[in-house]
Amino acid sequence: MKQKNSKSIHVLIACGGTGGHLFPGIAVGEVLASRGHDVTLLISEKKIDTLAASGHPELRFEKMPFLAMPKPWSPKMFGFLKGLWKGTKACRKIIRDHDVDVVLGMGGFTSFAPLYAGRKEGCHTLIHESNAIPGKANRLNARYSDIVLCGLEACKEHFPKHGDVRVVGTPIRSSMRKANSDDPRAFFKLDKDRRTLLVMGGSQGARGVNRAVGMALEEFERMGIQVLHIAGPTDYEEVRDVYAKIPMLKQHVAAFCHRMDLAYRAADLAIARSGASSMSELAYFGVPSLLVPYPHAAEDHQTRNAEIFDKAGAARLMRESELNADTLADAVREIFNDPRKAGEMKKAAQKLAVKNSAEKIADLLVKTAAG
Repeated sequence: MKQKNSKSIHVLIACGGTGGHLFPGIAVGEVLASRGHDVTLLISEKKIDTLAASGHPELRFEKMPFLAMPKPWSPKMFGFLKGLWKGTKACRKIIRDHDVDVVLGMGGFTSFAPLYAGRKEGCHTLIHESNAIPGKANRLNARYSDIVLCGLEACKEHFPKHGDVRVVGTPIRSSMRKANSDDPRAFFKLDKDRRTLLVMGGSQGARGVNRAVGMALEEFERMGIQVLHIAGPTDYEEVRDVYAKIPMLKQHVAAFCHRMDLAYRAADLAIARSGASSMSELAYFGVPSLLVPYPHAAEDHQTRNAEIFDKAGAARLMRESELNADTLADAVREIFNDPRKAGEMKKAAQKLAVKNSAEKIADLLVKTAAG
Protein backbone atom coordinates (compact mmCIF):
# COMPACT_ATOMS: atom_id res chain seq x y z
CA MET A 1 0.00 0.00 0.00
CA LYS A 2 1.05 3.59 -0.61
CA GLN A 3 2.57 5.61 2.19
CA LYS A 4 2.79 9.41 2.46
CA ASN A 5 4.87 11.62 4.70
CA SER A 6 2.58 14.61 4.23
CA LYS A 7 -0.51 14.95 6.40
CA SER A 8 -2.63 15.74 3.35
CA ILE A 9 -4.12 12.82 1.43
CA HIS A 10 -6.05 12.42 -1.82
CA VAL A 11 -9.25 10.39 -1.72
CA LEU A 12 -11.18 9.11 -4.73
CA ILE A 13 -14.89 8.65 -3.92
CA ALA A 14 -17.03 6.65 -6.36
CA CYS A 15 -20.58 7.76 -5.67
CA GLY A 16 -22.58 8.18 -8.89
CA GLY A 17 -25.85 6.76 -10.12
CA THR A 18 -28.42 7.42 -7.40
CA GLY A 19 -28.97 9.98 -4.67
CA GLY A 20 -28.44 7.21 -2.11
CA HIS A 21 -24.84 6.84 -3.26
CA LEU A 22 -24.19 10.40 -4.39
CA PHE A 23 -25.23 12.52 -1.41
CA PRO A 24 -23.41 10.46 1.27
CA GLY A 25 -20.31 10.53 -0.95
CA ILE A 26 -20.54 14.31 -1.21
CA ALA A 27 -20.92 14.50 2.57
CA VAL A 28 -17.64 12.66 3.14
CA GLY A 29 -15.95 14.73 0.43
CA GLU A 30 -17.05 17.97 2.13
CA VAL A 31 -15.49 16.95 5.46
CA LEU A 32 -12.22 15.91 3.85
CA ALA A 33 -11.99 19.09 1.76
CA SER A 34 -12.71 21.26 4.82
CA ARG A 35 -9.70 19.66 6.49
CA GLY A 36 -7.38 20.45 3.60
CA HIS A 37 -7.38 17.07 1.88
CA ASP A 38 -7.78 16.56 -1.87
CA VAL A 39 -10.94 14.85 -3.05
CA THR A 40 -12.13 13.62 -6.44
CA LEU A 41 -15.69 12.35 -6.76
CA LEU A 42 -16.55 9.98 -9.59
CA ILE A 43 -20.14 10.41 -10.76
CA SER A 44 -22.26 9.04 -13.58
CA GLU A 45 -23.62 10.94 -16.56
CA LYS A 46 -27.14 10.94 -15.09
CA LYS A 47 -29.00 14.22 -14.73
CA ILE A 48 -29.32 13.86 -10.95
CA ASP A 49 -25.52 13.63 -10.64
CA THR A 50 -24.93 16.75 -12.73
CA LEU A 51 -27.59 18.65 -10.80
CA ALA A 52 -26.13 17.73 -7.42
CA ALA A 53 -22.56 18.43 -8.51
CA SER A 54 -23.52 21.94 -9.66
CA GLY A 55 -24.27 22.83 -6.04
CA HIS A 56 -20.75 21.96 -4.86
CA PRO A 57 -18.20 24.03 -6.78
CA GLU A 58 -15.66 23.49 -4.00
CA LEU A 59 -15.40 19.79 -4.91
CA ARG A 60 -13.80 18.15 -7.95
CA PHE A 61 -16.11 15.86 -9.95
CA GLU A 62 -15.19 13.50 -12.77
CA LYS A 63 -17.88 11.94 -14.96
CA MET A 64 -17.59 8.29 -15.95
CA PRO A 65 -19.87 6.35 -18.36
CA PHE A 66 -20.80 3.67 -15.83
CA LEU A 67 -23.12 0.83 -16.89
CA ALA A 68 -25.39 -1.38 -14.80
CA MET A 69 -24.46 -5.04 -14.87
CA PRO A 70 -26.84 -7.09 -17.06
CA LYS A 71 -27.79 -10.73 -16.47
CA PRO A 72 -24.91 -13.18 -17.08
CA TRP A 73 -26.12 -14.45 -20.45
CA SER A 74 -27.57 -11.18 -21.68
CA PRO A 75 -26.37 -9.92 -25.11
CA LYS A 76 -25.60 -6.67 -23.28
CA MET A 77 -22.85 -8.38 -21.28
CA PHE A 78 -20.21 -7.81 -23.97
CA GLY A 79 -20.89 -4.06 -23.93
CA PHE A 80 -20.81 -4.07 -20.13
CA LEU A 81 -17.44 -5.81 -20.00
CA LYS A 82 -16.03 -3.48 -22.63
CA GLY A 83 -17.27 -0.46 -20.66
CA LEU A 84 -15.86 -1.95 -17.45
CA TRP A 85 -12.44 -2.36 -19.06
CA LYS A 86 -12.50 1.24 -20.31
CA GLY A 87 -13.72 2.49 -16.93
CA THR A 88 -10.99 0.64 -15.05
CA LYS A 89 -8.35 2.01 -17.40
CA ALA A 90 -9.68 5.57 -16.94
CA CYS A 91 -9.79 5.14 -13.15
CA ARG A 92 -6.20 3.93 -13.03
CA LYS A 93 -5.16 7.04 -14.95
CA ILE A 94 -7.05 9.30 -12.51
CA ILE A 95 -5.43 7.53 -9.57
CA ARG A 96 -1.95 7.98 -11.03
CA ASP A 97 -2.51 11.57 -12.20
CA HIS A 98 -3.81 12.70 -8.80
CA ASP A 99 -1.60 10.45 -6.65
CA VAL A 100 -4.67 8.98 -4.93
CA ASP A 101 -4.10 7.30 -1.56
CA VAL A 102 -7.53 5.86 -0.78
CA VAL A 103 -10.53 4.79 -2.87
CA LEU A 104 -13.97 4.81 -1.24
CA GLY A 105 -16.88 3.18 -3.07
CA MET A 106 -20.36 4.25 -1.96
CA GLY A 107 -22.11 1.26 -3.55
CA GLY A 108 -23.43 -0.11 -6.82
CA PHE A 109 -21.52 -1.26 -9.87
CA THR A 110 -20.29 2.32 -10.35
CA SER A 111 -17.88 1.52 -7.52
CA PHE A 112 -16.40 -1.67 -8.97
CA ALA A 113 -14.03 -0.19 -11.57
CA PRO A 114 -12.60 2.46 -9.18
CA LEU A 115 -12.10 -0.13 -6.42
CA TYR A 116 -10.48 -2.66 -8.76
CA ALA A 117 -8.29 0.08 -10.23
CA GLY A 118 -7.37 1.25 -6.74
CA ARG A 119 -6.33 -2.23 -5.72
CA LYS A 120 -4.20 -2.58 -8.85
CA GLU A 121 -2.54 0.79 -8.18
CA GLY A 122 -1.71 -0.04 -4.57
CA CYS A 123 -4.31 2.20 -2.89
CA HIS A 124 -6.22 1.46 0.27
CA THR A 125 -9.81 0.56 -0.62
CA LEU A 126 -13.08 0.80 1.33
CA ILE A 127 -16.78 0.45 0.54
CA HIS A 128 -19.84 1.86 2.26
CA GLU A 129 -23.22 0.10 2.28
CA SER A 130 -26.12 2.25 3.46
CA ASN A 131 -28.88 -0.36 3.31
CA ALA A 132 -29.80 -3.16 5.70
CA ILE A 133 -29.17 -5.70 2.93
CA PRO A 134 -26.23 -5.17 0.55
CA GLY A 135 -26.83 -5.58 -3.16
CA LYS A 136 -24.93 -7.94 -5.44
CA ALA A 137 -22.57 -5.14 -6.41
CA ASN A 138 -21.31 -4.47 -2.89
CA ARG A 139 -21.04 -8.17 -2.15
CA LEU A 140 -18.61 -8.24 -5.08
CA ASN A 141 -17.00 -4.91 -4.18
CA ALA A 142 -16.22 -6.23 -0.70
CA ARG A 143 -13.69 -8.64 -2.22
CA TYR A 144 -11.63 -5.67 -3.37
CA SER A 145 -12.00 -3.67 -0.16
CA ASP A 146 -9.76 -3.52 2.89
CA ILE A 147 -12.63 -2.30 5.08
CA VAL A 148 -16.41 -2.61 4.73
CA LEU A 149 -18.45 0.22 6.27
CA CYS A 150 -22.14 -0.26 7.07
CA GLY A 151 -24.82 2.31 7.68
CA LEU A 152 -26.99 -0.06 9.73
CA GLU A 153 -26.12 -2.74 12.27
CA ALA A 154 -28.35 -5.23 10.43
CA CYS A 155 -26.07 -5.04 7.40
CA LYS A 156 -23.01 -6.33 9.20
CA GLU A 157 -24.14 -9.96 9.21
CA HIS A 158 -24.17 -10.02 5.38
CA PHE A 159 -20.36 -9.83 5.22
CA PRO A 160 -19.45 -12.84 7.40
CA LYS A 161 -16.24 -13.67 5.52
CA HIS A 162 -14.76 -10.18 5.57
CA GLY A 163 -12.21 -9.49 8.26
CA ASP A 164 -12.98 -5.82 8.92
CA VAL A 165 -16.62 -4.67 8.93
CA ARG A 166 -17.63 -1.53 10.85
CA VAL A 167 -20.95 0.23 11.49
CA VAL A 168 -20.59 3.99 10.96
CA GLY A 169 -24.04 5.26 9.90
CA THR A 170 -24.85 6.98 6.61
CA PRO A 171 -23.32 10.44 6.01
CA ILE A 172 -25.48 13.55 5.63
CA ARG A 173 -24.34 16.60 3.65
CA SER A 174 -23.03 19.58 5.61
CA SER A 175 -25.66 21.85 4.03
CA MET A 176 -28.32 19.72 5.71
CA ARG A 177 -26.70 20.06 9.11
CA LYS A 178 -25.93 23.78 9.19
CA ALA A 179 -27.88 25.78 11.73
CA ASN A 180 -29.73 28.70 10.16
CA SER A 181 -32.50 31.12 11.07
CA ASP A 182 -34.55 30.73 7.88
CA ASP A 183 -38.25 30.12 8.44
CA PRO A 184 -38.74 26.78 6.64
CA ARG A 185 -42.46 27.17 5.97
CA ALA A 186 -42.13 30.74 4.81
CA PHE A 187 -39.43 29.57 2.37
CA PHE A 188 -41.98 27.30 0.69
CA LYS A 189 -44.79 29.90 1.04
CA LEU A 190 -46.69 27.69 3.48
CA ASP A 191 -48.65 28.69 6.58
CA LYS A 192 -46.51 29.01 9.68
CA ASP A 193 -48.90 27.26 12.09
CA ARG A 194 -50.56 24.64 9.88
CA ARG A 195 -49.57 20.97 10.20
CA THR A 196 -47.37 20.03 7.27
CA LEU A 197 -47.07 16.78 5.34
CA LEU A 198 -43.87 16.26 3.36
CA VAL A 199 -44.10 13.90 0.38
CA MET A 200 -40.93 12.74 -1.35
CA GLY A 201 -39.80 9.81 -3.40
CA GLY A 202 -36.04 10.15 -3.17
CA SER A 203 -33.74 11.81 -5.68
CA GLN A 204 -35.68 10.54 -8.69
CA GLY A 205 -39.25 10.58 -7.44
CA ALA A 206 -41.69 7.70 -6.94
CA ARG A 207 -44.65 7.30 -9.27
CA GLY A 208 -46.59 4.89 -7.05
CA VAL A 209 -46.35 7.24 -4.07
CA ASN A 210 -47.12 10.33 -6.17
CA ARG A 211 -50.31 8.84 -7.57
CA ALA A 212 -51.55 7.47 -4.25
CA VAL A 213 -51.05 10.87 -2.62
CA GLY A 214 -52.88 12.49 -5.53
CA MET A 215 -55.94 10.34 -4.79
CA ALA A 216 -55.93 11.41 -1.13
CA LEU A 217 -55.67 15.19 -1.64
CA GLU A 218 -59.34 15.90 -1.00
CA GLU A 219 -59.08 14.13 2.34
CA PHE A 220 -55.96 16.12 3.20
CA GLU A 221 -57.83 19.32 2.39
CA ARG A 222 -60.64 18.29 4.76
CA MET A 223 -58.07 17.67 7.52
CA GLY A 224 -56.88 21.25 7.22
CA ILE A 225 -53.25 20.27 6.67
CA GLN A 226 -50.81 21.55 4.04
CA VAL A 227 -48.57 19.53 1.72
CA LEU A 228 -44.99 20.02 0.58
CA HIS A 229 -44.55 17.58 -2.31
CA ILE A 230 -41.19 16.86 -4.00
CA ALA A 231 -42.44 14.92 -7.02
CA GLY A 232 -39.26 14.21 -8.98
CA PRO A 233 -38.59 15.59 -12.47
CA THR A 234 -40.35 12.76 -14.32
CA ASP A 235 -43.73 13.11 -12.59
CA TYR A 236 -43.66 16.80 -11.77
CA GLU A 237 -46.12 18.07 -14.40
CA GLU A 238 -48.61 15.28 -13.72
CA VAL A 239 -48.45 15.86 -9.96
CA ARG A 240 -48.72 19.64 -10.35
CA ASP A 241 -51.87 19.26 -12.47
CA VAL A 242 -53.51 17.00 -9.88
CA TYR A 243 -52.86 19.52 -7.11
CA ALA A 244 -54.25 22.32 -9.29
CA LYS A 245 -57.66 20.64 -9.06
CA ILE A 246 -57.64 21.10 -5.24
CA PRO A 247 -56.92 24.85 -4.97
CA MET A 248 -58.18 25.13 -1.38
CA LEU A 249 -55.43 22.76 -0.20
CA LYS A 250 -52.40 24.76 0.90
CA GLN A 251 -49.57 23.30 -1.14
CA HIS A 252 -46.08 23.58 -2.57
CA VAL A 253 -45.15 21.21 -5.41
CA ALA A 254 -41.65 20.98 -6.86
CA ALA A 255 -39.69 18.66 -9.15
CA PHE A 256 -36.52 18.87 -7.06
CA CYS A 257 -35.55 20.58 -3.82
CA HIS A 258 -32.15 22.17 -3.20
CA ARG A 259 -33.10 22.98 0.40
CA MET A 260 -34.12 19.64 1.83
CA ASP A 261 -32.91 20.82 5.23
CA LEU A 262 -35.76 23.33 5.24
CA ALA A 263 -38.20 20.74 3.89
CA TYR A 264 -37.45 18.40 6.80
CA ARG A 265 -37.66 21.24 9.30
CA ALA A 266 -41.05 22.26 7.89
CA ALA A 267 -42.48 18.74 8.14
CA ASP A 268 -44.59 17.24 10.92
CA LEU A 269 -44.89 13.96 9.03
CA ALA A 270 -43.34 12.53 5.85
CA ILE A 271 -44.44 10.03 3.24
CA ALA A 272 -41.29 8.65 1.63
CA ARG A 273 -39.52 5.78 0.00
CA SER A 274 -37.23 3.87 2.34
CA GLY A 275 -33.90 4.39 0.65
CA ALA A 276 -31.14 4.51 3.24
CA SER A 277 -30.08 8.08 2.52
CA SER A 278 -33.60 9.51 2.89
CA MET A 279 -34.11 7.52 6.07
CA SER A 280 -30.86 8.82 7.56
CA GLU A 281 -32.06 12.35 6.91
CA LEU A 282 -35.50 11.65 8.40
CA ALA A 283 -33.80 10.30 11.51
CA TYR A 284 -31.43 13.27 11.74
CA PHE A 285 -34.32 15.74 11.68
CA GLY A 286 -36.60 13.55 13.80
CA VAL A 287 -39.44 13.42 11.27
CA PRO A 288 -42.09 10.71 11.83
CA SER A 289 -42.77 8.91 8.58
CA LEU A 290 -44.93 6.59 6.53
CA LEU A 291 -42.39 4.55 4.60
CA VAL A 292 -43.37 3.02 1.26
CA PRO A 293 -40.57 0.70 0.05
CA TYR A 294 -39.84 0.65 -3.66
CA PRO A 295 -41.23 -2.82 -4.53
CA HIS A 296 -38.61 -3.58 -7.19
CA ALA A 297 -35.51 -2.62 -5.19
CA ALA A 298 -32.65 -5.12 -5.38
CA GLU A 299 -32.88 -7.80 -2.68
CA ASP A 300 -36.02 -5.95 -1.51
CA HIS A 301 -33.63 -3.91 0.66
CA GLN A 302 -36.01 -0.98 1.04
CA THR A 303 -38.52 -3.19 2.84
CA ARG A 304 -35.84 -4.33 5.27
CA ASN A 305 -34.78 -0.72 5.83
CA ALA A 306 -38.37 0.28 6.59
CA GLU A 307 -38.86 -2.67 8.93
CA ILE A 308 -36.02 -1.41 11.13
CA PHE A 309 -37.65 2.02 11.49
CA ASP A 310 -41.11 0.48 11.93
CA LYS A 311 -39.89 -1.84 14.70
CA ALA A 312 -38.17 1.07 16.46
CA GLY A 313 -41.41 3.07 16.42
CA ALA A 314 -39.96 5.80 14.19
CA ALA A 315 -42.13 5.03 11.18
CA ARG A 316 -44.98 2.96 9.85
CA LEU A 317 -44.30 0.61 6.94
CA MET A 318 -46.90 0.77 4.16
CA ARG A 319 -46.55 -1.42 1.08
CA GLU A 320 -47.22 0.23 -2.25
CA SER A 321 -49.76 -2.48 -3.12
CA GLU A 322 -51.83 -1.39 -0.10
CA LEU A 323 -51.86 2.32 -0.96
CA ASN A 324 -55.10 4.01 -1.92
CA ALA A 325 -56.89 7.22 -0.96
CA ASP A 326 -58.46 5.68 2.15
CA THR A 327 -55.47 3.81 3.60
CA LEU A 328 -53.16 6.75 3.08
CA ALA A 329 -55.57 9.34 4.47
CA ASP A 330 -56.33 7.14 7.48
CA ALA A 331 -52.64 6.68 8.27
CA VAL A 332 -51.97 10.43 8.03
CA ARG A 333 -55.05 11.27 10.10
CA GLU A 334 -54.12 8.75 12.81
CA ILE A 335 -50.74 10.37 13.42
CA PHE A 336 -51.86 13.99 13.08
CA ASN A 337 -54.77 13.37 15.48
CA ASP A 338 -52.51 11.82 18.12
CA PRO A 339 -49.79 14.31 19.20
CA ARG A 340 -48.48 11.85 21.76
CA LYS A 341 -47.88 9.19 19.11
CA ALA A 342 -46.26 11.73 16.79
CA GLY A 343 -43.95 12.82 19.62
CA GLU A 344 -42.94 9.24 20.36
CA MET A 345 -42.19 8.63 16.67
CA LYS A 346 -40.05 11.77 16.56
CA LYS A 347 -37.97 10.66 19.56
CA ALA A 348 -37.59 7.15 18.14
CA ALA A 349 -36.36 8.56 14.82
CA GLN A 350 -33.79 10.78 16.55
CA LYS A 351 -32.43 7.77 18.45
CA LEU A 352 -31.66 6.08 15.12
CA ALA A 353 -29.61 9.01 13.83
CA VAL A 354 -25.81 8.85 13.55
CA LYS A 355 -25.06 12.56 13.37
CA ASN A 356 -21.30 12.39 12.89
CA SER A 357 -21.12 9.63 10.27
CA ALA A 358 -19.30 11.75 7.67
CA GLU A 359 -16.66 12.76 10.24
CA LYS A 360 -16.23 9.13 11.35
CA ILE A 361 -15.60 8.00 7.79
CA ALA A 362 -13.26 10.91 7.05
CA ASP A 363 -11.24 10.12 10.20
CA LEU A 364 -10.99 6.48 9.14
CA LEU A 365 -9.86 7.34 5.62
CA VAL A 366 -7.06 9.57 6.92
CA LYS A 367 -6.01 6.95 9.47
CA THR A 368 -6.07 4.22 6.82
CA ALA A 369 -3.96 6.29 4.44
CA ALA A 370 -1.39 6.72 7.18
CA GLY A 371 -1.05 2.94 7.35
